[in-house]
Amino acid sequence: MLIWRGLHFLNHQVKPFMGFSPALKYLIIVIVTLGMGFSVWLLPHDKKIKEESESITTPIDAKDEAGRYLQQASEDFFYHEFDRAIENYGKAITAFEKENQLKKAARVYESIGDLYKFRRNLKAAEAQYVLAVEYHHKINDPLGEARAMSHAGDLLLERGDNAGAGVWYKKGVELVKEGPPHQNQALLFENMGRFYWKTEKNIPEAIVWYTHTRDVFSALENQMGYDHISAVLNQLRQHNAGIVIPPR
Repeated sequence: MLIWRGLHFLNHQVKPFMGFSPALKYLIIVIVTLGMGFSVWLLPHDKKIKEESESITTPIDAKDEAGRYLQQASEDFFYHEFDRAIENYGKAITAFEKENQLKKAARVYESIGDLYKFRRNLKAAEAQYVLAVEYHHKINDPLGEARAMSHAGDLLLERGDNAGAGVWYKKGVELVKEGPPHQNQALLFENMGRFYWKTEKNIPEAIVWYTHTRDVFSALENQMGYDHISAVLNQLRQHNAGIVIPPR
């Protein structure tokens, strides 16, 4: 059947073969088909592919215990071995704590939350984000705490809990609004703008927060972020002619 379809394709679709005799076309198809089959036969099984991919992964310092666990967790995630990934994330947290790298340990809780979110286990994801919030708070890391709050807000928004999302966003903003310009600050401000625009339908308030976001990107010299938020503000202007946009 495969050979017959190949002949049909050559006869009707591929012009360079139009002048070939039927016998020659048949021979070409047989050669190509056998070649493809041989190539497939030479391919390693999934297990072998995984072993080879692990052998060429960018090496990590043998002393970096946490880094090895994070790398393994990433590979587990790639191969959809999610339980193993969570196990290795847990080992990475323990290793970071032994190395007194507590900000990195807290960040891993966010990664576990992202994994659960990817698997659509939103309740478990929320629990991990809350753990991340608590951990960042315990080690006095307001930027990390605000970022984890942003993740929690995004999750609740996805679940349809608009009020709960707003609570997380506002808590996060309170932690970063008075600080120096930072990427996490821009993230929280943008979330607030989107929240007021898409959820609350409060365009004037959305404009205020998107303007704050644009100013942060300007201070960070992040041209891509600045251009994106400027485009959003222009769109909001079209919805609210007459609303004065604060100067750049």
